[in-house]
Amino acid sequence: MRLLKKACLLLAGAVTAAGVTVLGAGAPASAADCSHVYFLADGHLNGTTGATWDVNHTVAPPGAHLEKFLYDDGIIPVVEPHDLDTTQKYAGPALEKKVTDFHQSCPGTPITLVGYSFGALISGNVVASLASKNAVPHNLLNAVLIADPRHAVHTSGVEGPAGGIMSVAPDGPGMHTTGPRNFGDIKVANICRHDDIICNAVNPVSNAQGFIGEMQRFNTAHTAYGDPDPNRSPWHNPAAFENSGDLMLAPSAPITWGGPAFPAPMPRDVLNSNPVYQGVIDGLSKSGDTLDWANVLNSFGLPGDQVIHEMIAALEAAGKYW
Repeated sequence: MRLLKKACLLLAGAVTAAGVTVLGAGAPASAADCSHVYFLADGHLNGTTGATWDVNHTVAPPGAHLEKFLYDDGIIPVVEPHDLDTTQKYAGPALEKKVTDFHQSCPGTPITLVGYSFGALISGNVVASLASKNAVPHNLLNAVLIADPRHAVHTSGVEGPAGGIMSVAPDGPGMHTTGPRNFGDIKVANICRHDDIICNAVNPVSNAQGFIGEMQRFNTAHTAYGDPDPNRSPWHNPAAFENSGDLMLAPSAPITWGGPAFPAPMPRDVLNSNPVYQGVIDGLSKSGDTLDWANVLNSFGLPGDQVIHEMIAALEAAGKYW
């Protein structure tokens, strides 16, 4: 259980390389600019200020344009203004509206969703939602997901079955691990570093050695998607990876996996279907909701989200927030 606890804690803190009540940032596309659009879901606490993970200055190819979708990524209940569940609840629909609004203004224009880590979580959720409806023709949509926390479980090496941390770890308070998605007939490139626990977490039950090794190198592996040649970096040039499908990149450094000792279901599959465990998690999640910063302020008749955004923006500007 200690390993499972660590997995939940990692889910809480680690997915955040890339926050919550969405500000749907970025100017809406004008009808005059109907070139192929790349929507970059970019967060990491800074949906208020615009300082984001995109330090590599992601670019769109010639003849296309890039639009950033900024959101506030909260993950850990109480510690941050909102929790992971709330972030997804607001960010996904806001990005989906941005996509459908663009399509209505520019019918027939290709749309590519791009995201890294938390941004890949949000972008992938939107693709899966649009795959189940006809709001945008599926042949006009595609996505480039880098280090997707909901990467489907697969077997890619001696480490045995592995997948995104939200497909492997069980639910945590305010952090329901919703598992892999169905993208239907929409083309999705899923790019993952082999030793990145966010998108390729091994089973902590059957391969504890590999899971611990991935946790120890999280900060290195999860940020190893650059390249000396920016045109070969999915961060900088996602368009070059649109046709890569499910692409597993080499480990950031040699790693001793420790092969799976025995076949075992993923912790998520065991605990998320356990009514006792779910009852505990749901109770803790509801308790966390009562301590949600915005909800507390709202209960006093104050504009909770606005106050929090202004506070975080001031702290970020002063270099005092994370």
